[in-house]
Amino acid sequence: MTHSSGQVTTRIPALDGLRGLAIFMVVFHHYAFFKSGQDWPARIIHAVFPLTWTGVDLFFVLSGFLIGGILMEQRDKKNYFRTFYIRRICRIFPLYFFWLALFFILIWLLLPFHSRVWYSWLFAWDFFKVPWWSYPLFLQNIFLAKTFLAGSYWMIVTWSLAVEEQFYLFLPILIWLVPARKLPYALVPLILFAPAFRFFLYLYHPEIYPLVLLSCHLDTLLIGVLCAYWMRHERTRRCLEENQDRLYLALGILLLGVAYLTAKANSPYSFEMVFLGYTWMALFFGCLLLITVTAKKGALIRLMNFPPLRHLGIIAYGVYLMHVVINILMHGLILGKDMSITTLWDGVVTLTAFLTTLLLAALSWHFFEKPIIDWGHSFAYTGRNIRRPK
Repeated sequence: MTHSSGQVTTRIPALDGLRGLAIFMVVFHHYAFFKSGQDWPARIIHAVFPLTWTGVDLFFVLSGFLIGGILMEQRDKKNYFRTFYIRRICRIFPLYFFWLALFFILIWLLLPFHSRVWYSWLFAWDFFKVPWWSYPLFLQNIFLAKTFLAGSYWMIVTWSLAVEEQFYLFLPILIWLVPARKLPYALVPLILFAPAFRFFLYLYHPEIYPLVLLSCHLDTLLIGVLCAYWMRHERTRRCLEENQDRLYLALGILLLGVAYLTAKANSPYSFEMVFLGYTWMALFFGCLLLITVTAKKGALIRLMNFPPLRHLGIIAYGVYLMHVVINILMHGLILGKDMSITTLWDGVVTLTAFLTTLLLAALSWHFFEKPIIDWGHSFAYTGRNIRRPK
């Protein structure tokens, strides 16, 4: 997996499985948990899986790990910034702006359904609370923080893309400026800042929703970056690989905290979650990530290498953008109602929506996203930079 220098040289397939787990959690929350009924299956789902919404936090940890690792390996290249941003633009922009353009087009094409509840959910548009120009600029999360996610369901999930895009402006500069051996000393204070800032907002500005702000997710993202640093530090990496029992022990201890949050403080608004819960979940996901990239065998590795889960991870971006919209459209156009699951037919339509989302995301990946990504990778990191802080 690595050279003695610590640079990663091969793709780790199990990370696709971890990404697949993240998107499955998010879809499960929006499909089965968020709008399920009050019968016994729904009560079980509410009791056992209320934290599936934290799948987004798993995405953030994984993003910090992958992007941070790339930047650490390429920080001495003279085209460091140019190549990084070209590749990120090729990965994020094409599908995102296609989806945004489709939003504006379908507002008018589906106008005959304007009196339906599902239409107002998909195309609710408040120019004063969430202005249209915030979406192409990836600033919608700032406005959504003041409205507690009140806005169009078509674009509601894109708050996390805004967080990531803002993170991409910040992290390359941090890694470029800070000498490699001192990077943890810069990361740890920023990680500690996030829960302190969330606590401040909870006490003094409760009208602001901390879930959607970059400053409130620095711990989640930078824990992933810290994991990437450890994997590129020869001594630390070898220690992690040779002490799997300690990693699993840490995962078990963190799992106890997850169990407490599940039972007592599973709301994203709760004090426990706002103050330390997000950080605890990030540590849990970070530990899960480290096991995934260092373990050679075990049930966890077999799960992450499970082909359907890996394939789901590969098309996760398209699934993430589309899944809420497809579900609302399916229920609205077929059943003429919202996306709640209270009957067998509701379940059938929800399953159909999921399968349709998978199909569309797979087509998008193979015929639209991947060719553009491959073109972006034709821009290589080459040459040496004159300055290289040690």
